[in-house]
Amino acid sequence: MKLLIKNKKIYLILSLLLIALLAIAAIFFSFNKRQFSNEPEYFLEVNLPPEKIQELEERKAKDFEMLELFPNQYEVYMDLGNIERELGNASKAIEYFAKAWEIIPANSSPWLNIGNIYIKLGLYEDAEEAFLKAVDINNVYFFTYYNLTKLYQNYLTEKSDKIKSVYLEGLKNTNNDYQLLQPFTDYLIETGNYSEALKYLQVLLGKIPLENKQDVLERMEYVESLLDQNTQ
Repeated sequence: MKLLIKNKKIYLILSLLLIALLAIAAIFFSFNKRQFSNEPEYFLEVNLPPEKIQELEERKAKDFEMLELFPNQYEVYMDLGNIERELGNASKAIEYFAKAWEIIPANSSPWLNIGNIYIKLGLYEDAEEAFLKAVDINNVYFFTYYNLTKLYQNYLTEKSDKIKSVYLEGLKNTNNDYQLLQPFTDYLIETGNYSEALKYLQVLLGKIPLENKQDVLERMEYVESLLDQNTQ
């Protein structure tokens, strides 16, 4: 009987030691994962007054309270992403935007936000990947193509030869959305493609709201004058 009790005590001690070792190993693994992760933590440079920081922190606290009641709220995760972006916590913002997308996978807005964060970080290849993901998610939303063209035009200039094809693909998929036609005609004018710009300005004239038609007509007159100069 004494031997049995003694064995039970030894077993209990060994079990406790094993649990302690596993706990230490878990802590060590977690620490090393943070320290040596292939994905560094990114921050944006911000300069916020203390009262603005306090306002954002209070808003964040309310969001967490909301998540305790409703764990899968897309709008709450999007708001948390925007808050962390304003606070300069880029990695946390990306994490929250990605979580929002997991909740509504058909919405491209989280990936547009992620792409724009990568631009601010100077990670242009990552931004391209995010914007391409947004196009795949929603290929009928003009803004997904617009962000991609601006990336190629202003940052990934070595890929500027893709700009026109992205515009044309976007116009095809969005049924010539005037919000994409406008920047496309500007791009054609900037690159000296006046005849093509005039062609798409005529398409734009038929798509744009009535209150903006005069602006398009004036733009067409301007392009026609450029064409006349080139023929003289």
